[in-house]
Amino acid sequence: MAHHHKSNKQVEGDPDTGHGRGLPLRPDDDELERRTEMDRAELRAQQAEEV
Repeated sequence: MAHHHKSNKQVEGDPDTGHGRGLPLRPDDDELERRTEMDRAELRAQQAEEV
């Protein structure tokens, strides 16, 4: 059976260049709140169109 897991370096990328290959970084709390409010406003607009 072949080894199919990536090494940590392959997943994390090169810390010197900041080019990660894994999950994107979690936004800070302010950015997360801004995105959440934008999503809520978009949802309210869609719901208003349906009525």
